[in-house]
Formats: sequence, C-alpha cells, structure tokens
Amino acid sequence: MARFSMGLAFALVLVGGIASAAPASRATAVGCAVGTSLPSPPRNRPHYLLRVRVERGLMAADGGLTVSFTPSLPTDRLVFRLWPNSPFYARRGASLAVSAVSSGGHRLPTARPDPTTLVVHRALAAGEGITVSMKWKLHLPRPGGLQLHGGRSARLLSFFPLLAWDGTGWATERPIRADSFWPTSPTADFDVHVSLPPRVRALASGKRVGVGHWRARAIRDFALAVGSFQVVSTTVKAPRPVRVTVGLERGSAFSVRDFLAATTRSLRFYAKRFGDYPWSTYSLAVMKDFRGLNGIAYPTLGFLGDGSLVLVPHETAHQWFYSLVGNDQSRDPWLSEGLATWAQTGPENSLSQMLATPIPAGVRNRIGEPISFWQSRDFETIRLGLYVQTVQALAGLGEAAKVDCALRQFVVRDAYSTAVPGDLLAALQPFFPDAEQQLRARGAHF
Repeated sequence: MARFSMGLAFALVLVGGIASAAPASRATAVGCAVGTSLPSPPRNRPHYLLRVRVERGLMAADGGLTVSFTPSLPTDRLVFRLWPNSPFYARRGASLAVSAVSSGGHRLPTARPDPTTLVVHRALAAGEGITVSMKWKLHLPRPGGLQLHGGRSARLLSFFPLLAWDGTGWATERPIRADSFWPTSPTADFDVHVSLPPRVRALASGKRVGVGHWRARAIRDFALAVGSFQVVSTTVKAPRPVRVTVGLERGSAFSVRDFLAATTRSLRFYAKRFGDYPWSTYSLAVMKDFRGLNGIAYPTLGFLGDGSLVLVPHETAHQWFYSLVGNDQSRDPWLSEGLATWAQTGPENSLSQMLATPIPAGVRNRIGEPISFWQSRDFETIRLGLYVQTVQALAGLGEAAKVDCALRQFVVRDAYSTAVPGDLLAALQPFFPDAEQQLRARGAHF
C-alpha cells in the first residue's frame, strides 16, 4: 500500500524499475480453462449510509453513520474499528470520536477496550439483522501520513467506524506502530453524502450519482480525496465498461494523461488475466504531498504520489488482490502484497528481474509471517522478503501461465470474501500438486 503498506486497506508500495523480458512461457501463455466471470456478491452484505462534512482548512470532518448488518453466525456483540486512533496517527493529533450509538431509537451500551476498537453490546442470532446509528468526529493529523492527511488537500482512508467482521467472527488485531492500518472489513454497499468547503472537489470510492453523492456496491471500504484536481476520464472495457477517472493535484509538474494511460492498460491486462473487473468505476487520486515512491490502494479508488507513475501496475493489481479477494492484512499480508506483486510483473514485464533478485538472509523463507514480524524492518527489506520473495515462491511452482490461471481460479472462487492461505492453496493444487510443500518451504502457513 505504501512505503510500508499492504493493501486496504490499504496502502501499497513497490518496485522500482521495469525489467528485462519475462520468460517465453509467460509471453506465450496457453489458454486458461477457468472462466473470468465472477459470482454475485453476498446477498446479506452490510449497508452503510454515511454522511461526511469536511471542514474549511481540510483538517477535520464530522458526520453520521447508519449501518445495517446481518451476521451469518451468532454473536454477542458488534465490533467497529476506529483506525484513526492507531498509535502513529494519535501521536500526530489524529482522533476519531463516536457518540450517540443507538438502534431503533434506543441507546446501546458500548465499550472501548482500546482506542481503535468500539464494542457495541448487542447479541444477535445467525441471520438476525440490526441497524445501528452513531455520530462521529474526525481530526486529521499534523503532519499528515499516508492514509490520513489534511491541509492543502485531504486524504481520508478508513476514516469512519468500520465493521470488523471477517465472515467467521470479529477481527480485533492490535494496530501496528507504523504509518499504516489494515481494516478487515466485509464486502458492503455504501451510500455516501459529502459536504465540502468552497473551491475544492472530491474523488471517492464508487460512482458519483449526484452533487456530493456517491454510491458503491460490494466494496470493503470507502475512501475520499479532497483538493484542487485536474481531472481526466475515459471509458475502457474490462470487459464491461468501466469509467476511469484520474485527478492530479494542481501545481504538479507531471502529466495526468500518463497516469490515465498506465491505469487503463493495467485494468485491461488484469481483467483478461485474473477475472472481470466487477465495478463500473475506477478512480486514481494523484497527490503532491507524498515523498518518494508511495501508493495506496482502496476499493475502486487508488492514491499515488505524483512522482510514482511506476507504481500504477502494483496499485491497480490490488483491485483484484485485496479489494475483490480480501484477506486479513495483519495476519496474511502476502495474500495481498505478494499476489499484487506477482500480477504487476505482467504489464511491467519484470518477472525475470524479480527472479534474479537476492533475498536477505534474515527474511529468507518467511513469506507467511504476519505484520508483527515485518513492522520493525526497513521497507526495502520488507519489499524483498514479502513482495518479491512471494513472486519467487509462486514462480518456483512451475510455468508462470499456469500460476496466472490458478490465481484466476482463486479470484473467481473467493471474490467478495475474506480469504485465508488455505483458499489460495486450494486454487493452486489442481495445477501444482506439490504446492503446499513448495510454499511451506518458503515460509507460508496453512
């Protein structure tokens, strides 16, 4: 997702150069018998009604939230994550406060076991629905970070109370110390109204359906970029029509059309290789405050620094590996970062370069480690040990074209779910019977 980031949630960052030609087996891929059509998203997915008012100065926002949720299993509580209260951002003055939590006009008892976790005490049977409402108030950090930033422009990612249901229970991992957080949020629908100060505009997840009004169907999270943007758009087939929009923050010396061209190429490539792009829009906010190579991927909306054109293939790949097929980013970051890095070797033609890249001894054969293992390491070590080494592990299974076909199987089977490593293994084994042994030797856990 970014300098040290992973997909939803995240943010993701990556590779430096475009490399030598990939092996012939990748370039002359045989046909894949797996279709590209996706299943329908879950019928009982949550629905968020979100109201956002961004204050003048772009350093604060407030609003209301109404969430309808029906668990597939019985639960004795609801859990929302308040990610702006994570340690990195709290030290910089960020905060997310919640009040007036209610359902059906009655206040609900709540608890805060830690700053990033809101527990609502309400038992539900499997299949029993509930609608919960609350008010929220956000203060952005100073200085800003990768996922929360305010001032001349604003970046709001995972900025409101988010359900933490992973399909089998509540994901309550501890936030890390670094400038990143990784929501484990279920696929949901969003109906969002945004009020902005004068002379700025917004780019947001989903489709703009009116003035300050966006709707998004079957995505995991909603994100927002606010500022003064030069905006260009086009429509591509992936295979259904997708409206691609790129907003470049005004004052940048870079070309907005270069970002648009790279984005459309990547979308087309991945839709053919890994499965249909399921949404009607994809937007990219290109912002000036990032330093160095930085990018962040959220469902239907990516964020890049204006000097980070090279990261377009990686961040776009996260629309399949994290946005569409989710994962617990804290526990299994290789399922998003490693697979997105494998995907990007296609449009970049960089597989040969990654296969020839040495892996530092301290992180060799550790691809399956959680974020707690990686967070104390510098980003280059993380990039090599987690991102690039996963590519090497997949290439070690056999022909690259067959890996692509297996990953298409993974996408088609597990779209809209929160996948675990065993789901990836189940997609790989029909193509590579020894996949478990090979990947365990690289440090994967199943």
